[in-house]
Amino acid sequence: MTPNVETEYRVSPRVVLRPGDKFKVAAGPYYRLADGTKVNMAARGTFTLLAVEQRRGRVTLLAYGRDGYAALHVAGRRRSRVPGLVARPYRVKRAGGGRKNKRLDPRRADA
Repeated sequence: MTPNVETEYRVSPRVVLRPGDKFKVAAGPYYRLADGTKVNMAARGTFTLLAVEQRRGRVTLLAYGRDGYAALHVAGRRRSRVPGLVARPYRVKRAGGGRKNKRLDPRRADA
């Protein structure tokens, strides 16, 4: 089945990501050891959105980050064939957003 390539991804009712936008991720997949300890397997940092892919209800963000290209699973169910690997989806948050901070900065001349 061929995936649908979308032009945008709605993070929340007010925030929409489009190709070229920067975003941060949290959560993501982890590996559970026999003693119950969680080992984080998720990508970290700030990413630039390249494309949004949707296939059978599963949404994947194709992005470029500090460590190279990544396919980030953000919605829908996904199963791992590796025992102990929990394929938890990423939570997405828009990066930047410093407009409010700039307005309140007392060192700025136009504040």
